[in-house]
Amino acid sequence: MELDIEIEDDFVTRPRALYHLTNHDLGTACREAEHMLASYGIDRDAAAAALGISPITLKSYSRGVATVSHRRVPALTLDRIRDLAVEAYWRAAAWPYRQEIGGEERAHLTPVYTAHDDTGLVRDRHPHPLRMREVADKLGGSVRVTWAIHPSVTVPPLDAAAALRSRWRTGAWQIRTAFDDQEDADALLCEIADCDRYSLWNFSTEYRPWMTQVTTSQVERLEDAVADLDRGDEIRPWESAVQRAMADLEDF
Repeated sequence: MELDIEIEDDFVTRPRALYHLTNHDLGTACREAEHMLASYGIDRDAAAAALGISPITLKSYSRGVATVSHRRVPALTLDRIRDLAVEAYWRAAAWPYRQEIGGEERAHLTPVYTAHDDTGLVRDRHPHPLRMREVADKLGGSVRVTWAIHPSVTVPPLDAAAALRSRWRTGAWQIRTAFDDQEDADALLCEIADCDRYSLWNFSTEYRPWMTQVTTSQVERLEDAVADLDRGDEIRPWESAVQRAMADLEDF
């Protein structure tokens, strides 16, 4: 009797993405998202209804890989599950950003920030500016202060890591709006980030436990691709500053 043995990951003949989630990782990601939703009072039935799938199907995505009922979750569905979970987290966040006002009797107040889309419409509001930056970036918009007692309260500046994440989200929005097919846009983003489709979501979130910090080179590759699209050119292979300098030297 001959046995057919399927090798799930061929490390020799198939190159692996830098950020790659296995079937086990995908099941874990689904379970983590469901656990977070449940902790905020959103059970499996409610989550499944929001996703437009049956509770049994949602459960099968969270089952262990070795179980008969396990099903591999589609990438877009996993994105939506994680979106539901982090939205529930931010709604329940108990540690709002607080602005200190100086003076003899120092006081703290909680400003309210709003995320606006590319047309200027308000799409969300929250006391934490990074959450609103995430929402606005994904819509090609901006963040504003819409409530604060003291007129000195402004949208706080981003640190270096947060600025890179914001640039990535903005560039990703520009790529997605340039393509008619989101799958084509996502395929390009995965190529730029050197990741698989399941890992792409992690570059865009401000929820730290699930965040993958984007690098400077990834952002530069993305912005080069956006510039090529804006000019109507084909997207050129990305070269680092060192590679460009070496190429220039070869001309002499």
